[in-house]
Amino acid sequence: MREYSFVRVAVKRRREGSVMQKDYREIITEQAAAGWKFVQAIPLESHSEPRLDLVFTRKVKK
Repeated sequence: MREYSFVRVAVKRRREGSVMQKDYREIITEQAAAGWKFVQAIPLESHSEPRLDLVFTRKVKK
């Protein structure tokens, strides 16, 4: 069995383009160190509060 974790990264809209609140690479590295495997990034750009959802998974420890 697997468990999943979702990390939201806020995205700020600016005249020059979009800027993430935190570097996604740093989050992926931190999660990997905690035993999580990166699965997918889901951009929610047209959402009222734009964000990037990072999906992680790992096997459930018995």
